[in-house]
Amino acid sequence: MTAPDNTPSDDPESDLTDLEFLDNPDAEKGAISSAPDQAATELDQVFQNALQTARSEEKTKTNRLSRKPPGPGLFESICWMFGVFGAHFAGIMLFIVGAFIYLMTTSNLGQNAATIQKHLKEFFENHPLEMAGVEQGIFVLIAIVAISLRLGKGVLAKINLQPFSVSTGLLLLISVLPLSMLSGEFYRVAFDAWSTFAEQIPLLKRFNELQTMEMVKQMAENSPLWALILVIAVFPAIGEEIVFRGVIGRGLLARWGLIPGILITSIMFGLVHAHPAHVIAVIPLGMFMHFAYYVTRSFWAPMLVHFLNNAFAVSMAKLVTELPDQAAKLGDETQAVHPLITVAAALFVAVVCVYLWKTRAKYVTPSGSEWTPGYISNERPPSEENVTLERKPAALGYYPGLALLYLNFLAMMGLFGLQ
Repeated sequence: MTAPDNTPSDDPESDLTDLEFLDNPDAEKGAISSAPDQAATELDQVFQNALQTARSEEKTKTNRLSRKPPGPGLFESICWMFGVFGAHFAGIMLFIVGAFIYLMTTSNLGQNAATIQKHLKEFFENHPLEMAGVEQGIFVLIAIVAISLRLGKGVLAKINLQPFSVSTGLLLLISVLPLSMLSGEFYRVAFDAWSTFAEQIPLLKRFNELQTMEMVKQMAENSPLWALILVIAVFPAIGEEIVFRGVIGRGLLARWGLIPGILITSIMFGLVHAHPAHVIAVIPLGMFMHFAYYVTRSFWAPMLVHFLNNAFAVSMAKLVTELPDQAAKLGDETQAVHPLITVAAALFVAVVCVYLWKTRAKYVTPSGSEWTPGYISNERPPSEENVTLERKPAALGYYPGLALLYLNFLAMMGLFGLQ
């Protein structure tokens, strides 16, 4: 075994330095305390960065909260509502001009005003679907241009075309039948009350000429189903949703709050349907569509419900024309339904609303708080915002509960049917 090398160093300065270090206690303490000082410095830097981030987030939040809610306000919303009437009128006038030109080039109208009026009246009576198609098509075009000008840059982000979950889509799909039954019952009650009131003032009976379903039934007799769905379901689902949920509802919810905003928007949505009974019938439907829009954060949701509801109504109208006379009551909205059907439908829709609220979509920041632009809105956050869209799962009991309630509704339909 070799002994350790204890040979003295050849460098006297090195030895001297070692001795000085041993004799200097302050130097020893400095070396020992250097590590804690460095850790304290790093910790202070982390704290400063966190503080700066918090201040930045607070400033961003303050800026959002200080943002003025978007329009339209109540007065402008009323103007938009009357604009819907104007857009439909423009479509009808365009069809009249086109019909006149067509008759001038294909028929000998002559110069007699009565003859021209007679030919035009016959043309309108023979082409009701074409007239409705031009009217609705022009309305949709005007609505798209108007919302683009009103909302400006980023219009698609402001109305939010984000897709919703498949399960939500299926739930909205099966909700259409109960909603239609409830809407029909509202219509029946309102129509009975209106008829009684109109008997006292005969002039009010002219409103009966504005019944949409009566017009649809007339068109259904000689028109293919696909054309009826295009004109009565697709066009209104686009145009009316753009105006009422996309523009009017956006401003009223931001300024008035969730419940008042939905209610006022839905009343305006009902008013454009002209006939008082129809107005009452579609207000609850409009409220459900707007609610679906808010909880899904997707503009596709109200469009889907609107389309399915109208498609169901027009399909029933078409079916009535091909059924025996005893089945014609299926398309009659004035026919009463059994109270148990109404209760079952209302109960199912109520639980659907609770489920949609519990599972509503939210934009969430990294800190876990909900992102908003400073007011109630469905708009998609700017790309620079670090947020994610989250949807809470529902309690497992909702799924069998919804299934049982829907089966109960179908059972009531099968047992009692129409009175």
